[in-house]
Amino acid sequence: MIRKFLKKITCVLAGAALAVTGIPFCAHAQESSKLIALTFDDGPNTTTTNQVLDLLEEYHAKASFFLIGDNITEESAVSVKRAYDMGMEIDNHSKTHSNMSKMTPEEIQAEIAFVDEKVQAITGETTKFFRPPFIDTSDTMYDAIDLPFICGIDCQDYMPNVTAEERAEYILNGAKDGVIVLLHDAAGNDNTVDALKIALPELVSQGYEFVTLTELFAHQGETPVRHMLYSNVAKYPCTGYTVRKELTSDSSDKIPLDTALLESLGENWAVEVQYSSAAYAPVIALQSWTSSPPIWQAVQPFYANGSKAVFLAADVLAAMKELDTSYSALDGLTISAYGGTVTLSEGKILSKPEASGDVTGDGVFSLEDIILFQKYLKKQAVLPVPEAADVTEDGILNIFDFLRMKQKFLQK
Repeated sequence: MIRKFLKKITCVLAGAALAVTGIPFCAHAQESSKLIALTFDDGPNTTTTNQVLDLLEEYHAKASFFLIGDNITEESAVSVKRAYDMGMEIDNHSKTHSNMSKMTPEEIQAEIAFVDEKVQAITGETTKFFRPPFIDTSDTMYDAIDLPFICGIDCQDYMPNVTAEERAEYILNGAKDGVIVLLHDAAGNDNTVDALKIALPELVSQGYEFVTLTELFAHQGETPVRHMLYSNVAKYPCTGYTVRKELTSDSSDKIPLDTALLESLGENWAVEVQYSSAAYAPVIALQSWTSSPPIWQAVQPFYANGSKAVFLAADVLAAMKELDTSYSALDGLTISAYGGTVTLSEGKILSKPEASGDVTGDGVFSLEDIILFQKYLKKQAVLPVPEAADVTEDGILNIFDFLRMKQKFLQK
């Protein structure tokens, strides 16, 4: 009886196939546009700062400017006001651009307060974020500064021998959703201006939206936390993933991974771990002491929020490819502390959900899902979980997905 019913609705949909060629759908396309936060250090001034602002205005781009207090003069304040009026964010890079890790709490707070007072006099607001000079940090700084700390991908645009083309390449190679780009609008830094002329149109063509740091955190659904140094702000990537294995370790700073399980999952896995740290996130360490030369390489988490870190298969596999190695050639993969003290607690290996046909979202693939999908294709219903209907994984919901769902149901 069920087979006859499915045959009947298949014929109905096939007859309508010429009219309904497919409804575009792609889980990736439904995500918000790719976001990138351009940030500029060492201003303000009356020359390079304005050249950068001219380019940002041309490309309708937002950015964040980290100011050195001693560079804020009556003349350069005009550039600050222009940036603020354009929607740029004005942030804090200290008064003197000195190494602050050896300063007393009072000296540190004075460096921050000086910039805040200057910025408030110009814009009516204080700064929102802090970038430590030379990315030099200490526990004393984290405790004394009541602002989130920002780093960013290094484009080496403070090096005179790095060409505009090389700087643009650093920007473009590091671009991904949620990344923070560290640049400098110091007076006379013409190569960075020229690098932006190369990178901005290319980033636009790749679909990036330029946002301030405040906008980046808001769009990604994240609240900046203290005692963390941000270089990117990713969205949590594992909604809907399934726990395949709980991870435990006798050590508080290392958790070994089951490489056989990871290899069996192909590219459809992620590792999630709970951690605590004064400033650092854990890494996945690729290790092989028997290789020539020996291998030890750290893979940074795709997502980290100060208590939870997530590593994606794609990043680990890319590192293995770059090293020309494999699971079997490694002595192991280990979640490890790196760059500071990190305490690890529970971890888990997750597997990526696959399109299941469960368009109702009730946890069971049944005839009800097929009937609802039929109505959806005829524009008579809405799917609670449309991504589950893309069983052909071609980004289009059409009769071919229906036929695959029917086949799957009959096999079931």
